[in-house]
Amino acid sequence: MRKSAFTTILAPPTSEEAEKLIGALRCAGLHPADLGLTTPFGLPGKQRSFPVQVPSEETEAAKKLLRRESQGLN
Repeated sequence: MRKSAFTTILAPPTSEEAEKLIGALRCAGLHPADLGLTTPFGLPGKQRSFPVQVPSEETEAAKKLLRRESQGLN
């Protein structure tokens, strides 16, 4: 089986927010990477962010779900 490439769909500023998004994606049947497997990024003196990543083939479905969630249209 070919291993899927991952795409970052969002990078919230806290790990708690990232975990909530990952949970919502999993509940919808998607396959986001575990937060512990992704590397937080940021520049010295700047705020860090925590990338939420999904397999590339799930990118559009994940973005659509997160748009609906942010608009309160579950």
